This record gives sequence, structure tokens and C-alpha cells, in this order.
Amino acid sequence: MSDPTRAARKPTLAHLFLLTLIMGLLSHVAHAETVSVGDSDELETALREAQPGETIELRPGDYVLPSLTLRTDGEADAPITVQSVIPGKARIWSDHTTLMKLYGAHWHFRGLDFQGSRSANHAFHIVRGADDVVLEGNRFQNFHAAIKANGEGSPPSFPDRVRIHRNVFNNETARDTNQPVAAINVNGGRDWVITENFISDIGYAAERHGVSTSTAFVKGGAYGATFDRNVVICEWRHTGGYRAGMSFGGGGTGERYFDRRGMEHCRENCPEVRNSRMTNNIILNCPNHAGIYLNQAHDVLISNNTVYDAFGVIAQFPHTAARVQDNLMTGRVWTRRDAQVDTAGNLTSGWPGPWGYLPSVRSRLHAPEPGQEGSNSDGIEAALDWAVARTRDAVDWLGASRLGKGLNRYEDWLTAPAFGQLQPRDPEAILGRGHGDAGVDHDFCGQPREGAVDVGAIQYTAGDCTLQRELPRRHGELFAGLSQGDQRHPETPAAAQRDMAAPLDLPAPTRTLSATPESFSEKVAELRPGDALELEPGTYSGGLDLRGLEGTEERPIVIRGPERGEGQETAVLLGESGRNTVRFEDSAHIVLKNLELDGRGRNVSAVVAEATGDYAHDITLDGLSIHGYDGIRGNSGITTRSTAWNWVIRNSEIRRVGTGMYLGQPDGAPFIAGVIEGNQIAETLGYGMQIKHQDERTMVPGMPTDPQRTVIRGNTFDKAEGGERGSGARPNLLVGHFPTFGPGQHDQYLIHGNLFFENPHQRLFQGEGNVALYNNLFVNRHGVSGLGGDGAIFLRHNDVPKDLYVLNNTFVTEGFGLRIAEPDTDYEQIVQGNAIFSAEPLSLDGIEAPDNFTADLPAAWDKLVRADGSLEQLDLTPRAGALERDTELSWPKELPGLDRDYHGAQRSQSVWGALQARE
Repeated sequence: MSDPTRAARKPTLAHLFLLTLIMGLLSHVAHAETVSVGDSDELETALREAQPGETIELRPGDYVLPSLTLRTDGEADAPITVQSVIPGKARIWSDHTTLMKLYGAHWHFRGLDFQGSRSANHAFHIVRGADDVVLEGNRFQNFHAAIKANGEGSPPSFPDRVRIHRNVFNNETARDTNQPVAAINVNGGRDWVITENFISDIGYAAERHGVSTSTAFVKGGAYGATFDRNVVICEWRHTGGYRAGMSFGGGGTGERYFDRRGMEHCRENCPEVRNSRMTNNIILNCPNHAGIYLNQAHDVLISNNTVYDAFGVIAQFPHTAARVQDNLMTGRVWTRRDAQVDTAGNLTSGWPGPWGYLPSVRSRLHAPEPGQEGSNSDGIEAALDWAVARTRDAVDWLGASRLGKGLNRYEDWLTAPAFGQLQPRDPEAILGRGHGDAGVDHDFCGQPREGAVDVGAIQYTAGDCTLQRELPRRHGELFAGLSQGDQRHPETPAAAQRDMAAPLDLPAPTRTLSATPESFSEKVAELRPGDALELEPGTYSGGLDLRGLEGTEERPIVIRGPERGEGQETAVLLGESGRNTVRFEDSAHIVLKNLELDGRGRNVSAVVAEATGDYAHDITLDGLSIHGYDGIRGNSGITTRSTAWNWVIRNSEIRRVGTGMYLGQPDGAPFIAGVIEGNQIAETLGYGMQIKHQDERTMVPGMPTDPQRTVIRGNTFDKAEGGERGSGARPNLLVGHFPTFGPGQHDQYLIHGNLFFENPHQRLFQGEGNVALYNNLFVNRHGVSGLGGDGAIFLRHNDVPKDLYVLNNTFVTEGFGLRIAEPDTDYEQIVQGNAIFSAEPLSLDGIEAPDNFTADLPAAWDKLVRADGSLEQLDLTPRAGALERDTELSWPKELPGLDRDYHGAQRSQSVWGALQARE
């Protein structure tokens, strides 16, 4: 007899189905986890190991990745999501050809800030089966073609149903490259949806003569593409090349990359795009090209777009068959080479006829190469240059006229289209004048199009829709930061926000070690975060090797000698041939205090961040005595040859060295956010201090990317003795420019409260880039043979003077006082409040500077207490009533210490120069 309970437990087909379903759901739940990452290595690992259903969340910060290939598939109900915890606050940096090559389907990227470089091609290369990818709410900046898509394989397969929504695309400069330039470059694929993006400044550099691009396009046999509610500004912050707004068809596609699905019977000149729509877009400032370009675009709808300062719609080639209706545009619809276009309900400002060829004509009329203007100043070539220039001017005039774009007529219809104010000035011409019946049921702001259709992207009768409200709503801080542009204010390092005289505030050590010259190396090898190593008085050989040693922000590593004082014995590190005395390499959060470094004339440097490392950051050098490193000019007291940030160099004496400080290297090893304060630098063969100019920065994890300040305050730069002569002579201080592109381009020097004392063979100060120079004393009274005796100069060295604030300084110089040559007038230059005693007080190259006191050098003996003394005797305080001023001056904001004088006393008097009169 059978067991009835056993029979009841026998699984049925329904049970098996239910069990399979539950196991599948549990599998998804198991993978539906969140992986939180906070650094580059964690992010790389998470991306490589991602599984369906996972969400990778990036904490705020900067991430530097290698080029990655992502092949894992997500699933329709379990995508792989990569997103920022706070939208826009996780920045991913790339200088690769391609940052991410995506083969896997169902990947979603949201709220990320992708930052390229001058040579970066793609943030994403989407290929083969990477279907249903979503890119939403990201920023893509400084790529040739941020989003690239095409087929791969034999025969090639193409990614379908990709959604690009509410992203920001822009480039800080025009791209000087032979590679294709476009924000979105899609070859093939089906049902791509490109909506609500902001795209600006995507184009080639002007010297790429005759090269044109479309800001965003699909081509290569694409089917079912949608461009809707996007904003394109071809030329916003910069110009160059020939920039079309958006395109179906682009410049055409080679057979290798052509998506032939549905075109089996087409062998050549096949449609680049089929069955696609371009609706409700706003396209501005594409002055030398079409707003919308159609190339072999078959069965496409171009409807309800607003186009300003562009050549309307240009359509060409036999396979182009388009419906163009209800658009508001400069220019008009121009057809070429048998293109077929039906039009209805458009409001256009140009004329029919051949005027659509003006962009092609203009692209062939090249200006002279930069720097070559006037090089053919004689003969036939000069005449040809003149004729080309005049023809170009004529073509530009025709292009702006009613024959071409008809700007004046268009500007009668809208309030101020050049400034993005698109409200109707002439409602009768626009409201309810559309043809309708195109299936466009909403407008640029998502408002419904009901009843009579308005012309253009905005259905004005539906409500209040403006760019000024819609863009911040869509893109939040990404657009706010972009719209602020170069008004971003740099950050002052925390170390420079305290009183310079205050001692360092170091946390209590977790343990304290003691070392003698005999146990020194052994104790250094034991150091770990939070340790303090105290050196007993004595002479230490073998150098201090800190390579690979890192403390933390809360637990720095401190190495200190005895307190310095009269008759106090010190801990002396001896210079030895073949090795720099103190060596940093991949080091961080280390404090060196009260050490003496004696180079003994060896051919070495004292403190070096070695070039063999990637970084040295959060290094503090306090109370060092460095001397005897003067074998040659290249031997320095302190130098950084790898990327360095958050260095504090304070209260140190550097004397009898080749170069006092040599900070940074132009080849990708910048010096960032440093504080140099209270140091005495004297008897240097070359520079007292030089901060090298910086080229584009190579990204290092943890490196600051927001605008920063380097602060140089309260130092004495003395070259009265010991300096080289002739071609070897160098200024007391030289600061080179920050990068002209990418991170650091908005950085600034704050140089205040310093004494620049004597340089018989050179000037005292030289600078370029962004500099605030205030409350300093410049004394150079004894030039030799007319070579020295000058004060401060800003001039083109490796870049040009940019934002300059030269305020409340006192100059006593035999040569010139202050000279500024070739400043970039797109930036701000303010020179005021200075007291200048010099034979040539001011030479400013077109800068207006009425609010300064100037006099010849001998007047300084009368106006100042002691202008002719030695360093110890010098006193540039004004005599009573000598430098009083009646002029009320307004000062730039956010310059720390500007309200104080050279000594740091609060300013209570209206006087010229760096010092107040004694009460």
C-alpha cells in the first residue's frame, strides 16, 4: 500500500514552474545590491566585476581610470547601474583614446561628470550588442566625440535602443585634431532616443581650414532615431571650424560601418538615416553652417525646431526625402543634388535661390595661418591675401543679410535670440501659424501642443517656457557650473587661512620614537601613520629616505629635530654625493620640523620629491635650515619633480644654494595649492624661488581638480649677494602660468607681504598667468651696468599675463618699477594703490592705472623713513603725511590679507603703498 503523505509531496509540473520562478527572482535579488566606491581602484574593480542588477554608487570625488572594455550584460529588469551618490559630484577623468568600450547590454550611467583632455577621443564607444544602454544626467567635457557608436563583427552587429537623456556636452576649447569631432557620433543602430541634452562648443580649431562637423548626428543606415527637446549652441565660449547644429546623415559612412538591416536591395548611395524625427530642438549660433543638415536622410520629419544664426535646413542627395514643417529659423530650407523636401508652416528669414551655398564658399576662404599675418606683405601674395580677406568679409555680410540667414528680420520676431531670450516680439507671426498634423504632441518644455500649433520649438500658448528656467531645471548644478564659466573662484588652502605666526596645529602622536645618528635608518623604517620621530642632536649621514611612506590627514607622520634657539645643538642631515638628502616618492601627510640640512658643496639637492614617483602631497616643511647646496645652479634647497599638492613650506632659512626653491615641472608634474610663508631665502646662484609653468595636468588620484590658490606670503627673497651674472642671472622670484586647459586653468597665485631685496643683475619678480601681487616691498637700488635694478614685470614667457591684481605695493627701484607687457585683455588687470619710486614707475601696455603714487627714486629718501639702508636698517614706512591719499579705491573681493599692510596690521589709514605711517 502506498504512503499517502509521500504521494502528496510529489512535485507537479506547476510546482516545478513555481520553484523555477522563485529561484529566478531570488537570483535577481541576490544581485540587486549596491556597491559603494570611493577611489579609482574600487571603481575599476566594480566595473570589471559588475553583475546584472548591481548598482555601483560613486561617492563624491575624482576617479582616474584606465581604458576599460565592459562585456557583461545586464538584463531588462536587472540593469547594471553606475551612478553618483550626489549627481555631478563624481568626476571620472580620461586622457585615453576611449575611456569605456561597451559591448554589454543594459548598462545605465547616471549623474556622472566625465572629463577628457586635449587628446581624449571618446568617453563611451558603444558597439555590437550593447543594446538598451542609458546615459542620463551626465556631463561630458573635453572629448573629440564623447559618445561614439558603430557596428563590429562580420557581418557587423549594431547597438539598438540607446537612450541619451538630459546630459551636458561641451568642450572648453576648440579641438585641434584630425579625428572626427561631435558630441554624439552614431553609425547605424535602431531606435536611438536623444532627448533634452545641452550641447555647446563642439567644433574644430580655426586652423583646421575648411573642416566641418555636426554637433550631434546619426548616420550609417540608422533607423528610427529621435532628436527631441535638445539645446545646441554651436559657438558659445569659442569659435572655430564650420559647426552644423544637428544632422541626419553627417558626412556619410563607409561600407564597413554601414547598418544594412532592411536595405538588402540597396548596393550604393544607400540612405544614411531612415524613418527618424528631429523635433522641438533649439539650435543657436552656428553662423557658418546649417542649423540642421540632411544627407541621404529618407523618410524623416523635421518639425517645430527653433534655429537662430544658422543657415536653416540644408538637404542634399537623391535619397533625402524629408518633411520640414512648423520650424522657426534663420535662413530657409535649401535643397541640393535632387533632394526631395516637402515644406509647410515654416517661418524663415532667408531667401530661396543659391544662397545655401554660402557656407561652402566661406569654408574655402581661409584666413592666414596664426602668426603669419603680414608675412606676405609684398607683391602678388599680399594682394591675394587682401583679396581673400575682402571676399570673406563680403560672404559674411551676405550670410547675415536676408539673402542668407536674414538675422535682422528674424530678430523682429523674437525678443533677443542672440542671448537666448526667445519670447515672441511679434506674436502674430508665430502664434497659431503652424501647419500641425505632424504628430508632435508636446513642445520644448514638455507642454502639450493643443489646438492651433505655434511655429518653432515652444508652444507659447501653453504656458511659460524659457531657456533660463528649463536648463537649470533639467541639468541642475551641471549647467549652473557651466554657465558660470571662468567666474569660478579658486579655493585658498586651509594652511593659508590661519595667522601666519601661529604654530602648526599637529594632532597628538599615537606613539613617539627617538633616534640617534646610529639608530636613525632603523627607526625611519619603522614609521607608520600617527608616529612622531624625535631626532637627538647630532650629525646624520645616509640621508632621509621617505619613499613610499604615507601618513593620513588625521594621523600624519612627524620627524623633528630639537627646537631651534640660540646656542641650541641641532640635528644635521649631511649631503652626500649620489643621493638627494631628503627624498619623497609617493609620499603623503609627512611633517619635517627643525632639521638642518648641510650640502657641503656636493652636487645634490636638499629636499626633493623625486621624478620617479607619481606624487608627493600634504608635505609640511617647518623650521628647516638649508645651506651648502651651491655646487651648481641646478642644486636646489627644495624641489618637486612629481605631482605635488598641499605643500606647506614655512619659517625656514635657505642660504647658499644653487636655487632656493624649484617647484613643479611643466611635463605633467605640477605644484598645486602650496603655501610658502615666513621663509628667508638668500645668496642663491639662480632663482630665489621659481614655480614652473604648467602644461595640461596628468591626472593623479586625489589631486585637486577644483580651482586652487598657491599662497606666497611673508617671505624675504634676498639676492644682494651670491647671484650669478650675465646669462646665468635670475630673478628673486618667478611664477609661471597655470595650465591653459583643463584642471588648474583657473588657479591663482596670491603673493603678499613679501620683501624682494636687491638683485644687481636681474629684476626682482617675474610672472604670467593669474596673479594677485599686493602689500609687498620691492627694493632694487644697485643695478650693475644697467642689467639689474628693476622691480616687477609681467610678460609673455610661456603664456601671457591674464587676471592681474597689483595692489598696495611699495617699489624703490633704480630701473623700472612695474611693467606689464602683452596682457590678455579678455581678463581683468587692476593696478592701484601702489607707491612707486623709480625712473620709470609704470609701463602697462594699454592698462589704465590712474590710482597710484609715482615719483623718481630720490624722492624715496624724503618720503620714506629709511630707503637707503641695508636689509637690517631698511624701513619703507611713510613719513608722517608723506603718502596720504584722498582717492577712495574699490578693491577686488576675496583676496585674503588685502585689508592689512605689509606687517599684517589692519589698515586704518588711506595711504599709498604697502605700509602705513606710524601713529
